[in-house]
Amino acid sequence: MIDTAVFVITIGSLMAAFVNAAFGTGGVYILLLSAISVLPISVAVPLQAAFAAASLVSRVGFFWQSIRWNIVGSFIFGGVFGVMLGARTFSSIPEDLLALLLGIVLLILIWCPVPTRSVRIRYPFIWVGALHSYLGTLLGVGGLLQPILLRLKLRKFEITGTAAACMLALDVVKAVGYTSVGFSYLEYLPHIIGATLAGVIGTWAGKRIAHRISEQMFHKTFKVFVSIVAFRLIVTAWF
Repeated sequence: MIDTAVFVITIGSLMAAFVNAAFGTGGVYILLLSAISVLPISVAVPLQAAFAAASLVSRVGFFWQSIRWNIVGSFIFGGVFGVMLGARTFSSIPEDLLALLLGIVLLILIWCPVPTRSVRIRYPFIWVGALHSYLGTLLGVGGLLQPILLRLKLRKFEITGTAAACMLALDVVKAVGYTSVGFSYLEYLPHIIGATLAGVIGTWAGKRIAHRISEQMFHKTFKVFVSIVAFRLIVTAWF
């Protein structure tokens, strides 16, 4: 008999990989939601790195030529510090407050108009990496990288590949961190295998239709999706 948790996570991984490959990003929310619906949060959050690995590796391979490596390098440099700080404060900040703040930040990043006079920040993606990884360590999803990439003048495939490379490298750092505090990935090997196979298939299927999705449709769809997730975070925290 198929384990319910393995089945749900496999289907969630398939959907998440498809959405990521077709729309550039957004699948992380689907993957996290499927995991926390069948596993304790203390287990679901560390497993995100392993569940997403196949999808991320596939996207990095498929969109290799579109990756902006200067962004990836800066993001990961900041991400290491974010993971270290996030692990230290995980138990000291109420999750409801973090969810509320993340929802508000997402809405601001997605919908607020771009200032006519830009404020120049030195090495901006170091700070993005630190903040994203800090929130990701606390909540299982950072939520900052994707909206900020969307604000840049990047093509759809550049967003897809760059986001995948950033998240893959960050997940490696997070997995090392979780293992160092005693989390055992081997205990959830069936879940990881199911998510891995589904991630490869979902990425392949999503890439096949990615060329049929216009840049305008991509940006509109992603804004709506992120907004739904943000409102859900706010409502959950408030009530």
